[in-house]
Amino acid sequence: MKAYSILSVFLLALMSYTVKAQGNDINSRDLRGKVVYQDDEVVFRQLDEHTWIGNGHRVYNESLYLVEGNNRAILIDAGTYIPDLDKIVAKITSMPVTMMLTHAHGDHAGGVGPFPEVYLNAGDMTIVPNNMRNYKGQIRYINDGQVIDLGGRLIEVIFTPGHTAGSTTFFDKANHYGFSGDAFGSTNLLVFTNLSTVMYTAERVENYMKRNDIRFLFPGHYSGDNLETPQRVTDIKNICREILDGERKPIVSNGNNGGNDMMVDDKGVRINFSSRTGMK
Repeated sequence: MKAYSILSVFLLALMSYTVKAQGNDINSRDLRGKVVYQDDEVVFRQLDEHTWIGNGHRVYNESLYLVEGNNRAILIDAGTYIPDLDKIVAKITSMPVTMMLTHAHGDHAGGVGPFPEVYLNAGDMTIVPNNMRNYKGQIRYINDGQVIDLGGRLIEVIFTPGHTAGSTTFFDKANHYGFSGDAFGSTNLLVFTNLSTVMYTAERVENYMKRNDIRFLFPGHYSGDNLETPQRVTDIKNICREILDGERKPIVSNGNNGGNDMMVDDKGVRINFSSRTGMK
């Protein structure tokens, strides 16, 4: 992959310093660079020389990421409703683009229609009928630990269930970041599995980030200041363990979070789960 521009290198270095200096309190808005495309449904900004973020306007900045190598590119998530998304992406990169999903909720899978095939974790196939009912293309599966070679840029697939059974994070180890969908970093973790799954996933990701010097994760709803840090992943793990061990008491929420009626809000982490199914 070509070298980053001087500005991109500076921004990444600044981000690294900020993570170390501030822990959870990161203001990362400078990491969303110049606007390269904009219409009524989406705005795309450049993150670095070969990476772009698209923000939809329907569900809290639902975010999609265009990740380019020397030979091809992947689009991670598709937003809620973005007409002609394939044509928009083709204006940004000249590389052939493969559609990948972090999970199959409608605010991430709603825009897959123009793509002839889409790759996802088979664990989310149970929610595909409700969220991708009009999709006519081919659904293919990705594998845990799979490495996607884009040509000079390797993206590793790590399954991160918790938000959904098939939630997946895509890691760019060489550039020290990942793309986590709603598994981490979207400010309001909705648990549609159970706390044990979230805890073990957080422990796995905590170790992966330490081992591979991953400095932050771009989430599925990126508002500009909610990158996920290694410390926050650790906090999620510990909070889940404390709830399960009876050391921490959740509070009753308003129930408007996908049926989740219990909540913990602490250390910049908000976890919503069900009293019926989440306490496992």
